[in-house]
Amino acid sequence: MNIAEQNPIVDAIRTTIIPRAEDLPYWTSPPIQFVYESTAALALGRYTWADVPTALTPNRPILNNSLYYFRSVSLTADVAELDFTSNILTRPQYFMFLRGDSYAPFFREPIEFNKFYDQFEYRYFWMSHQGENDQLFAAFRGVVNQGPGLIGKNSVTLKAIISAQEINDDNFIQLFKSTYPAVSGSIREGRNV
Repeated sequence: MNIAEQNPIVDAIRTTIIPRAEDLPYWTSPPIQFVYESTAALALGRYTWADVPTALTPNRPILNNSLYYFRSVSLTADVAELDFTSNILTRPQYFMFLRGDSYAPFFREPIEFNKFYDQFEYRYFWMSHQGENDQLFAAFRGVVNQGPGLIGKNSVTLKAIISAQEINDDNFIQLFKSTYPAVSGSIREGRNV
């Protein structure tokens, strides 16, 4: 019997289509949170976001030799949700980009910000394939009117929090690559699970 056959993580990944969060090697997978904030000033009765891609904070590298498990996305604003959603003119969207891939969008489609999200599950495994460390950038785009509930508000700040695990366990990564070769096969491949 080889090592792969004796490892409970191997069994968990091979017997499920979706790797369970409890099977991740947490002892070598520090949790990380990426945060992006953007403030739109009031102009002509509207708050408009047309951000250029900006680095998320903390401004930390995406390591080339790690596997990332993006767990959830939270989206909120510094105003009441009803005041925000009832005044949407052009639905704000949240984008993530990869610097090493010419700022190509990280998500297949942007996340539409038509309501506040508290830890919206977005289970996604991803590896950088740039040959060096990469970096995540983000942007908001959209327009919100200044309705009655926003009178006196000179600006509105949108905030996105991405929760992830940075998996550094070589055995788990090798097993994951052999189970899901598309994740490690090309620059733009990832896998939603």
